[in-house]
Amino acid sequence: MTLAVLSRALRDRARSLLWWSVGVAAYVVLIVSVFPTVRDTSGMQELLQQYPKSVLAMMGVADIDMTSGAGFMAAELFGFVLPLFVLVLTLGTGANAVGGAEDRGTLDLLLSHPVSRRTVLVQNAVVVALEALCLGGVVLVTLAVAGPIVELHLSTANLLGAVLGVVLLGVLLGWVALVVGAATGSRAAALGSASAFAALSYLGSTLPELVEGLRPVRWLSPFWYATSGSPLALGFTWWHALVLLGASAVVLVVGVVLFDRRDLAR
Repeated sequence: MTLAVLSRALRDRARSLLWWSVGVAAYVVLIVSVFPTVRDTSGMQELLQQYPKSVLAMMGVADIDMTSGAGFMAAELFGFVLPLFVLVLTLGTGANAVGGAEDRGTLDLLLSHPVSRRTVLVQNAVVVALEALCLGGVVLVTLAVAGPIVELHLSTANLLGAVLGVVLLGVLLGWVALVVGAATGSRAAALGSASAFAALSYLGSTLPELVEGLRPVRWLSPFWYATSGSPLALGFTWWHALVLLGASAVVLVVGVVLFDRRDLAR
């Protein structure tokens, strides 16, 4: 039973993850294929410069050249769409792992085997992390293949940093959904609360660019640590990764404690 929960969860999720990977790869290829048109359109950067800088910062395109490969991909993929893809996947998996199992009445059957609650929670957390890593790997491979064809000229270090930030964001919020599900026994509560937290996190990352007084709020936003400063174009702030890793570890430890102590009797 050492890795039974992990292996079963991976088997159950394999087909879904395959189609997710195909879909994300296809979307990335589509975005990459549009880049030559944007690059060769005269006046694009001049048009963007007419927008208020605060609005451009909220859109994630301040201080970057949209006609460059890095600037274009930062705005069209990494600023919002890719984090959204990863979060939809990891929040769903996290919410369904324990909270969903309890809703379906299968959690008691699982725990009747010689497997501890801690093992169930941690191995499902690994599944969430592997899914986020898988999508990150798909993006890296797709850009490595398609990027040179249209001359994106992406920095390897910046690309790795940008993908890492999105992956860690997916892990953190996916684990939030997992822990809420384990603490409440409800998939709906887990998915709803984690989704609300993700939305607030996004607002906490973007609204301070419009409202000066909200600047301190950025420090509480996982989105800000993952995507701030257009990491694909301008470079990833690597200590942000440590913050996301630390927050994820805290969430998981809290989840283990809550799940161990909760009375599962209905």
